[in-house]
Amino acid sequence: MVDRTELQRMARTIDAHRKQLDDLHKQIDRVAKVIEEHQTTSTILAHLQKGAEKGSTSARLTIGSGVTLKFIHESAEQGTALVDLGSGVFGEKPWNEAETITIERLDGIRLLQEELTEQSASLEVKITGLAEAFNEAASQMTATQPQPTPTPPAPAEPVQSEAQSQPDAPKRQPRRKGRRGKELTLDD
Repeated sequence: MVDRTELQRMARTIDAHRKQLDDLHKQIDRVAKVIEEHQTTSTILAHLQKGAEKGSTSARLTIGSGVTLKFIHESAEQGTALVDLGSGVFGEKPWNEAETITIERLDGIRLLQEELTEQSASLEVKITGLAEAFNEAASQMTATQPQPTPTPPAPAEPVQSEAQSQPDAPKRQPRRKGRRGKELTLDD
């Protein structure tokens, strides 16, 4: 048989696991946004490369605050892109290398997403098992406790209104506290 403290411990454990699951879902959402960003970047780089093969390419680059720049590349050679190489180091790479780096990162991020999804599924199974154990223990505990016998309701007493029960004496306001010094005021 499980006592009340054990049930409370089980409930706290379930709650902690649910919070952990919520955090995992938030991480999965953030990773999905990063994947989407990398896919967009890869698509744009591929488009720029195809256009450069024809001798000219253009794109519109959003720089934030509702501002978009028009980019025109008038050469058969590939342009370059600044790529974050890690640890705050940026390198100037041709578009095809920048796309390769982006795709490699995308593959790594997808692996991370799969790991997080597996952890989430595992944690959901664990929470379900703990919740079922909690419900079973709670039902056993309530089944073994003696049922309180219903007491007959107390006879209703006539209710007096507040106006009748209190005399018509003027109410005095409570004294103010926290005054500085010992001066008397009109309230005293």
